[in-house]
Amino acid sequence: MLRMMREWRFIKQMQRAGQGHHPKGIAATEPGACAVLCPALRHLKYGMCQTSFPLTLLSHRSRFLYALFLGIDANFRLARRNVSSDIVNPGLNQGYAFFVEEQAYKSFIGSQERAVQEMSLCSSHDAVNLADTRVSRGLAATGAGTVDCARHNFKWPCSVGDLQKDERYINMDYLFFSSMRSSADVSVLNISYNITCQWSKHIWTRMSTFPHQYHIQHHEKSITFLVPKFHLPAHVAKCQTSFSFNFIKGVGHTDGEAPERGWADINPIATSTREMGPGSRRDTLDDHFNDWNWKKICAMGSIFHRKYNFALIEVQERVDDLNDFEASLATDELAKWRKDVEEWEANRSRPNPFEGRAMTTMTQAAVRLALSTAEATEIERGNNMSLHDDISPSVLISSGLELEDQQRRLEFDAKVAGQHATDAQKGKLIQRVNALRRRIDTWARVQLLYMPGISHLRSPDDIATEAKVHNINLFLPSSLPHRWELREAQAYDTLNDLRTYKDTFIRGQRANTQANGIINNAEHRIDALSLKYTTSRGALLKLASRLGKNDDWERSLKPLDKQKDAVPLKHDDG
Repeated sequence: MLRMMREWRFIKQMQRAGQGHHPKGIAATEPGACAVLCPALRHLKYGMCQTSFPLTLLSHRSRFLYALFLGIDANFRLARRNVSSDIVNPGLNQGYAFFVEEQAYKSFIGSQERAVQEMSLCSSHDAVNLADTRVSRGLAATGAGTVDCARHNFKWPCSVGDLQKDERYINMDYLFFSSMRSSADVSVLNISYNITCQWSKHIWTRMSTFPHQYHIQHHEKSITFLVPKFHLPAHVAKCQTSFSFNFIKGVGHTDGEAPERGWADINPIATSTREMGPGSRRDTLDDHFNDWNWKKICAMGSIFHRKYNFALIEVQERVDDLNDFEASLATDELAKWRKDVEEWEANRSRPNPFEGRAMTTMTQAAVRLALSTAEATEIERGNNMSLHDDISPSVLISSGLELEDQQRRLEFDAKVAGQHATDAQKGKLIQRVNALRRRIDTWARVQLLYMPGISHLRSPDDIATEAKVHNINLFLPSSLPHRWELREAQAYDTLNDLRTYKDTFIRGQRANTQANGIINNAEHRIDALSLKYTTSRGALLKLASRLGKNDDWERSLKPLDKQKDAVPLKHDDG
């Protein structure tokens, strides 16, 4: 019965692909000829030759229309146990659909068995660093790799293959170069891969080890390597600016996560294919991949219609947002920024303007690290100026800033709870008040060592008798060293948190009880961050005059207009 099912499925596949009556027989079927193709591939293969001029002559404004988006990924749910063999259980498809031709694939991988996997210099990518160590005992394949159309979420012909030892470059290289054989004439290529920052470094050097038919004329193409949006935050800061979809012209809202959506569709049959023989498994997966592509084509009309209507509304909103943002910037700064970006877009070898601006601010963590390092150096030189064994001047100030922040949070949480708080809410608030009061009392005792004059401004009983702990004046010092650096870093951190929080909830939520609670909590958080930033900036204004600082810092840490810069979410119709 199973054999009959496989034969019937194969015959129907050949019939649907128009290969059933091939003059030279089924054996003459070309690689990928039975795959249901992404319309973009058909357009790139057959549409360009009908144009009256070569693609290379198209303007940069319209070249994105002919760009090919490829997404690369691996799925370790699609492992296969070491049962049967290709001799006992051969596949009927010989590279006719999505899986590459098995014999040529394994022969090449076997010839490169001694190739050493280069270690990752970015974050600790397990896919790279552990490629030769994944446990494969009892498995004939530890998973499957794929290359998809990242723009339309289609499986790409001749682009799927088994993995023998995790996600090695040699496997993914083969699948990528194999997939490009069906679109060798493409001039604009955008490649998305979650480890592209490492994989792309020596890809053209590794290509030289492949047979000539797999080579790409990369010097004649515009190739951009990118990291999918969901995976990008796990990379180091430099990668987040160099490989971001958000900074590349002509990619629209593409996120590069197409393979993940395909895996979500195929994973439910992984437990079945795990126990199959090699040929049965490949034929089954090919059939499911064709089904996925066919369903995508059938749904394209309604999907594009919905997205088009949504885009008509969104485009005007985004234009208005851009105009409002540009109106708030100085004309000369805006012109320089636009010039830098346009030059970088025309020539990616020029300095990345996004990278430069991303590295201009110091975080509180970075400032604390720098201060701790400086203190360690002074101690080694015998210049220890600390008056306390455990708390140095910089630790005193940073601890004071943290206490100040806790005071603000407690005040806001008390207002949110209101007069009708439950007993549980009241109990938690009182516990936090008591804990904060004890921390302030301990901190204030150390403060007297560095600032004896505080004893004239605050008596020991003031902390215990103050009814509202958030009203206790900490008298943070302005004369002790490093106060400016910590305050400036605090302002930048708060401003970044405020931007992130607004970006997260900028669309608002539908009007229902749960959503209203989410919006209210978000607005309270935004209010707290706004107050924290305003307080930090106010402290910087006072310190600037005392320390003789110029006004350069005010260009980036501008006054916060809550009505414009932190609009309540309930007033946002997005």
